[in-house]
Amino acid sequence: MTKNKIFLWIQTALCALIAVLLAVAAVRIFLDGSAYQAAGPPSEWIYTREKVTAALMPILPLFLLSFAMTVYSLVKDIKDEEADKPVQDVERARDLVCARVAQPSEEMAKERALQKKLQLGGWIGFAVCMIPILLYITNGAHFALTDAEGLDHSIVSMVAFVVPWTVIGLACLVVTTVLQGRSIQREADAATALMKEAAAAKAAQAAKSGAESAKTAEAPSAGAESAKAPSASKAAAPLYNTSPETSRRRVLIRRVLLVAAVIFVVLGFQNGSMKDVLVKAIRICTECVGLG
Repeated sequence: MTKNKIFLWIQTALCALIAVLLAVAAVRIFLDGSAYQAAGPPSEWIYTREKVTAALMPILPLFLLSFAMTVYSLVKDIKDEEADKPVQDVERARDLVCARVAQPSEEMAKERALQKKLQLGGWIGFAVCMIPILLYITNGAHFALTDAEGLDHSIVSMVAFVVPWTVIGLACLVVTTVLQGRSIQREADAATALMKEAAAAKAAQAAKSGAESAKTAEAPSAGAESAKAPSASKAAAPLYNTSPETSRRRVLIRRVLLVAAVIFVVLGFQNGSMKDVLVKAIRICTECVGLG
């Protein structure tokens, strides 16, 4: 791990610590204000300048340190070199590998079915965890407020009930996503192994064919000559298997067509067709295209 990486990790941890301390300070201010209620607006006994200053003073050194580290990172151009790199998509990588396999193996099909089950199971678990939260929020008896103490009790009770179910639901999604990623990797590995087996089989087949060709080359000369004769005749054969008579007919037809074309061109010059073609071309340029 490089120095820049360590510096960025420290800066990230410091920012997270400041965020937690600010949240704790806000909750403490609210609880202190609720414990010492007095007459008058809530701003006079909860969020006063004195209480906010007293809560923020312990955090001020950390805030200044974080600010100084941010300025230093901007001046020295310290940044994460991997931030601009695209995030690796395991599913796309799996699809690219599996697309090269003609027939998926049984292991690949099993992993693909497992991935679908994990994805469905994760979302079902998250939805089941959201049902108690919806039932709690929609129950008006949990929010029957009479005074500020009742508000505090309702908020604390709601947080104590909602947070565990939310954490469990998110944990279901996280666990199933991690297991699904491992299954995707196993499927990609199985596809890679299948391609290697196919390549090895093809190489073995090529080696076997080479050995048979070598044996054929070592046969008696008479047999070699008889084996080379068809290949030589095949190499000497024309690309199009046509007889000489057919070739002569084709050449004759081409010559007749060429002579007829020349005759018709001369007749066109004689009867004035060239002028008609020129006039039509001029009209196309001047009327249709709009050059006139």
